[in-house]
Amino acid sequence: MKYSLLLIVLFVFLSSFQPLESKVYICGPTGAKKYHYKENCRGLTACRHQLTKVSLSQAQGYGLTLCGWED
Repeated sequence: MKYSLLLIVLFVFLSSFQPLESKVYICGPTGAKKYHYKENCRGLTACRHQLTKVSLSQAQGYGLTLCGWED
């Protein structure tokens, strides 16, 4: 009885957490075509703008796709 109650409480507690959204890097606030998981990705070597850290869903909303060096 106590074991099943503990499992139920644990399940409710763990299921209440929202998953953290991944952050990605893009080259500058505008004009980027790809997003990158790593700040030091080889695909960012040509970036002449400031790196911007955004959420994955935001980058995908901009129409960006994953860098070919990271897929």
